[in-house]
Amino acid sequence: MPGGSQQRAPPGGEVARATPLTAAAGSSPGRQAPRPIPFYCPAMPNPPPFRRLAWLVVAAALCGASYNWLNNNAPQGGALAGAMIAAGLFLLERFVLRRGTASLVSRLPFLAYFALRSVAYVAVIVLATSLVTELRFGVFALIGGADLLFSLALSVGANLLVAVNELLGPGVLFAFAAGRYHQPRIEERALLFIDMRSSTAIAERLGDLAYLNFLNRFVADVSLAIAEESGEIHKYVGDEVIATWKLAPGANEPACVRACFAALDRLREQGPAYERAFGQRADFRAALHCGPVAVGELGTLKKEIALIGDAMNAAARIHEACRAADERVLASAAFIDRLGNLPARVARRRLGELPMRGKARPLELYVLESAG
Repeated sequence: MPGGSQQRAPPGGEVARATPLTAAAGSSPGRQAPRPIPFYCPAMPNPPPFRRLAWLVVAAALCGASYNWLNNNAPQGGALAGAMIAAGLFLLERFVLRRGTASLVSRLPFLAYFALRSVAYVAVIVLATSLVTELRFGVFALIGGADLLFSLALSVGANLLVAVNELLGPGVLFAFAAGRYHQPRIEERALLFIDMRSSTAIAERLGDLAYLNFLNRFVADVSLAIAEESGEIHKYVGDEVIATWKLAPGANEPACVRACFAALDRLREQGPAYERAFGQRADFRAALHCGPVAVGELGTLKKEIALIGDAMNAAARIHEACRAADERVLASAAFIDRLGNLPARVARRRLGELPMRGKARPLELYVLESAG
């Protein structure tokens, strides 16, 4: 407003201000802006990363005890070996074989990666069982014969499932195998649409091959941030990443918001590495929305899990509004209402209303931004 001063959001607070989007939605000059609503919440900690380890150790101990009881009637040694194998494989996955952008294994082709995983699994199994033998009998002896063949078959089979799961996307293999979405069903989902900023200009400057490497690195960084918050990668569409979270009735944890800002933090931290490799940093705009979607299998020669519904269309429109309003992260009021609270250091600011084709009521939008 000419001659006026811009109101600044306090940490964790929100400020309502007039924007081109509000005007486009039909606001009048005489309409009074809503009063600022303070919004700041304590941090919600992530689930403990080693909770999964505890379950794996218990399950592996039971399997090991059963295997040893059937073979040599020594369930105690089998339980200890199973627990050590589970712990070793967990650490191997988390710190060595994880396909992050900075890891060496991320550059390996599929067959080499698959072979490396299988050999590493066998090594962990052999080492763990040998350590158990030394602890129980004071003799360090490597396994052989049937036990070694069983370990090799188990490693190859487990890694084949992991590889197929990575190709289809986490959880998709189980959904297909269980027939979960063979008949379409309605589910409440939180939706996160992420789109690279200035992608056309970057592609023109880098060229097709270098841009594809740049895009792969960008997608990997964003996807890892989503996976750490238990999100499902629904689809990659060019330079766009679509992720979803299932919503429970009532208030939900803001895992999708954490994932979005974790991805921004990750790209900011990796900025110097992007500049060294490509002479260009990566950034994105994002839209957050939620609602019921129809989920089901789609395709014949190539199957996928499809998400269809008004919520998907609305999320795409919100994503378009990011560019029109020149904002980085936009969220619908419907999405905000489904969260128990926002993460610490994330503030919301009312932006305006987005008219929707064929809908009587427009979508109310908020800007989400770091308050720190």
